[in-house]
Parts: sequence; C-alpha cells; structure tokens
Amino acid sequence: MSVNWLIFLPAVVLLWTPIALLQGKKARHRVVDIGWHGYWPRTLFFGLHWFDLIRAAVGAALLDAATAVDLIPAGFNAHPPLLLRAGVLLVGALLQCRSREPKTIHAPFAYLAGLALGGLYPTVAVFSLALTLVLAIGPGLPSAFFPLLPLIGAGLGYLLESMTGLLDAATLAPAVVAPWLLSFLLGKPFSSTYRSRSRIEITSPLK
Repeated sequence: MSVNWLIFLPAVVLLWTPIALLQGKKARHRVVDIGWHGYWPRTLFFGLHWFDLIRAAVGAALLDAATAVDLIPAGFNAHPPLLLRAGVLLVGALLQCRSREPKTIHAPFAYLAGLALGGLYPTVAVFSLALTLVLAIGPGLPSAFFPLLPLIGAGLGYLLESMTGLLDAATLAPAVVAPWLLSFLLGKPFSSTYRSRSRIEITSPLK
C-alpha cells in the first residue's frame, strides 16, 4: 500500500481536529429533536458550521488523494487503502461528537456533509445530501440523517458510478453511522450549535 504522507498528514489534521475546540463564547447548544423555530437563521448562518463543512470536504478530498488506488486493476490490493481511509474518517467523526454540554452529543451534520462532498463523486454527493435532507429534516426527524445518508449514497453511488461509487459510500458509511450509534449506546440526545445574539445569553440545551 502506497500512501502520500505529504498529503495524508494535513488531511488527518483537518479531519481529526474536534470542532468543540473552535467553539467560542458565541456558540450555544440546543437539542436537535425539540424544534428549531426561531433558531434556523442563527444556525444556518453560523460561520463555524460552514468552516466545519469546508474543512471536512477538503480533508476528505486530500485523504482520497493520499490513499488513491485504481480499484479495478488493484483487486484485493485495494482493500488496505480503503480500510485506512475508512478508519481515519471514523476516528474523525467520533472526535466531532464531543460536546461542551455533558448531557448531549454534538451532532456533526456539517462535518459529515463535508465528508460526503469531499469523499463521494460530486453528483452522488449533492443528490445524496439533498434527498437525505428532504427525508430527514422535512418530517422533523433530524437524527435520521445519519442512517439515511450512507444508504442513499450507496444506492446512488452504485446507480451512477457502479462499484466504484458503492465502495466510496461504503468507506464513508462507518463515519456517518458512528455518531448515531454512539448517541443510542450512551443514551444521550444530539445537540447542535447556533450563534448567540449576545455573550451573556444563557440557553439550556434541554429547552
């Protein structure tokens, strides 16, 4: 297995830096399943979420380049690079689950969306994210994002890019599903961040 370490190491730094370390005094936490009416603008336009998405997309793209392998000619030799890639993504996703609110788990929606944009074919990534958001956020089931994204990504990946697209989605799947399983095993709800209007605003994540 050949790894381009000059690209691999920056990718790991981007992917493994916990977003909790970058949350400033303006960040507030709110449980994702209790309704976000009145909070959407402060969530969608919170710059930290966009930074999270972009750095995850760049990190995933660099990771793919560092562990690039031609799947068809490589055959069985393609497994180690794919496993390494899946392992790095999985660890990165789990590191993002740390929340400053001890009773919750941070829901890394932006981070995982970035992984999809950087790790899947662009067409597959865009349509997978769009369908996932419609099916999860639309009915008010945001936690469904985690199992839906890899399932839809695998289906569209195989449909549009054959086995290559399917394997890309399979490599990404453990990282996307892991936060969901962690929340279930620990019995903690997901929380997400939004921008406070003032530094003294105090909001319980359970309200």
